[in-house]
Amino acid sequence: MNESSGPGADTRPRAGCGAGEAPTARATAAVARAARWGRWGALLPVLVCACSLEGLSAAWDASSAPAGGGSNSFRIRIEAEDCELSGRFERVDDPLASGGTYVAVPEEANCESDRVDCSFEIGEAGTYQIRARVATGPDESTDNSFLVRVDHEPELGTRYDFNGTEFHEDYVHDSKDATGLLLKFALDPGMHIVSFGCREDAARLDWVELVRIGP
Repeated sequence: MNESSGPGADTRPRAGCGAGEAPTARATAAVARAARWGRWGALLPVLVCACSLEGLSAAWDASSAPAGGGSNSFRIRIEAEDCELSGRFERVDDPLASGGTYVAVPEEANCESDRVDCSFEIGEAGTYQIRARVATGPDESTDNSFLVRVDHEPELGTRYDFNGTEFHEDYVHDSKDATGLLLKFALDPGMHIVSFGCREDAARLDWVELVRIGP
């Protein structure tokens, strides 16, 4: 360094330095401060993003992911064996089931007030559909339906039929609707209950998802 820092020395930052000139101490400090603020500035989007996740449920945080259908599509999944079982629904071990367990009413038990209630906490209002992993019982033609409700509506449940003796993923639809349209629900943030009631014993339920498809 050839510049003097004694009294009377010119310590003002120069607008442009030549190839052989170095910045003054004051200019160096200014550059260091700008660099430090620059690093904090780069972190701000991350901090804002983290704050925006507050209030979401653990289930949403752990398992939400794009489900196809655009940037607004997310899903929350709950294993059926982790839901509240009533009546004669029971947990059955099966290596082919997700988590090694599914739920069903035993064959020949008939159906009464048997129900699986899965509680979902959603963090964003929107239009939702129900997706499930299901399989028929031994008699594919008669062990293949549930009665589905959201927040206990409709009172008698929506009849949902499906096919296939092996576990497979399916979107819930109204089997009495000739158009075959998938069920859609407008839900507000908060807790919601998706229920699968027994309509035909031995129908198997592995997991349940709420899928957000739009506003």
